[in-house]
Amino acid sequence: MREVGAAVTEASKSIDCLRAAMAAPYTPGGPPSWSPRMAWGPQGQQAPNTREADLSALSKIWTAALVSILGSILGVAVPLTLSFFHYISFTIPATGSAVTYGTTALYLVLGIGLVGLVISIIAFWFYRDGFLALRPVDPRFASSPTWALMVIIGLIMVSLGLVAVLAGIVQILTCTGTSTTIPASCISLGALLGGLALLVIGAIVLLIGYIGTLVAIWRLGSRYNDALFKVGAVLLIIPYLSIIGQILILVAASGVRKRVEQTPGAGFAPSVTYPPPPPPY
Repeated sequence: MREVGAAVTEASKSIDCLRAAMAAPYTPGGPPSWSPRMAWGPQGQQAPNTREADLSALSKIWTAALVSILGSILGVAVPLTLSFFHYISFTIPATGSAVTYGTTALYLVLGIGLVGLVISIIAFWFYRDGFLALRPVDPRFASSPTWALMVIIGLIMVSLGLVAVLAGIVQILTCTGTSTTIPASCISLGALLGGLALLVIGAIVLLIGYIGTLVAIWRLGSRYNDALFKVGAVLLIIPYLSIIGQILILVAASGVRKRVEQTPGAGFAPSVTYPPPPPPY
């Protein structure tokens, strides 16, 4: 009976030890433990395999930076156009005040602005696609595609609001003519207020989305251990230095992509090392 009791006690201790081992989480760098809640594979295997996601994301980020550079170059053309062409001038003839504006320059500026809007939308759409490629393999980019999409929505809202406000102003100028006063019939208050509201709301959406996109670009530097992404994200805040930031992002995306292509492996962090298979019972 004593032997039976000792065997029962020993079996009970073994069961308790097994339960403790199954409940203990796996700690990287320490002795491996196993739990039925944890998937397992060959020892040392990395998961998930992010190589294809990294290559796809970096290609799209590179394209987005290139398109942004083209948009910045085009943006410089707007003030140059205003300096070379007669846009709006105020004259005071003998009969009173008058306002004249050059329609050629006006249409040219509007055309350049429209092309710039399209280029910006394309650039941020590629940023969105790049973040979408990383979202399944890196939780840090879970909301990044939404931020880039907010930039696109904000750009469209701001553009529509700006067009509405400018159209109202042009209407007032045309209706007033040489008169020194602005008749009430020349003012479309509803259109002006609607355009102004659309402009303000769109600017808020654009600002929030842009800040989120900059944070996502910064996280690219953390993921790929490349400071150029982080420096580029900071420079994008400064208007006159933003083109330099876009160039840095372009160079960083190209360099990291080459690194991924030339280095065999599963990809970049976050990578998880699985514990070894459970011991046989």
